[in-house]
Amino acid sequence: MIVQNLANTIKSAVDKRIAEESRARRGTIQNGSFISGSKSYPFTAAVDCHTGNGRRVWAQLSTTGKAVVVGA
Repeated sequence: MIVQNLANTIKSAVDKRIAEESRARRGTIQNGSFISGSKSYPFTAAVDCHTGNGRRVWAQLSTTGKAVVVGA
């Protein structure tokens, strides 16, 4: 019973993390980085949008901490 509860808790935490990572976030491009809230993420790819300084964009965050810009 204890092992099953632990397994369920771990699964719930992993599922929550995956769900949070799969959501696009709104932010601004500044000096080659994607800024969302108070955090900055480097980005190396953009899909069909301009990525000049000050542009407002949507980005997906990867598990490695990089942003992929997916729209403006």
